[in-house]
Amino acid sequence: MKKPSLRVTKWLGDVPVAAECTSCVAVRFKAKSTSHRPTREEYQKSLQSQFDAHVKKVHITQDANQIVARNVREATEDK
Repeated sequence: MKKPSLRVTKWLGDVPVAAECTSCVAVRFKAKSTSHRPTREEYQKSLQSQFDAHVKKVHITQDANQIVARNVREATEDK
C-alpha cells in the first residue's frame, strides 16, 4: 500500500489553503486560522496537523488491522 502524503491542491499566492490525502479519494483539508491575517506558516501547520490526525485515525488503524489479518492467516496456514 502506498504511503499517504499531503498534497496541496489550492494556493493563494504562496500560501497553501487546501490540500488532500494522496491515498484517500475524498479526503480534503482546508487551512484554518486563529488570526485576522494568517501567515503561510500558520496555514501550513493547520493543514499538516489535520493530515496527521487523519493518518493517525485512518491509516495507522488500517495498517494494524492488516498486520493482524496477516498474522492470523500465517498461523492458520501452518496447521
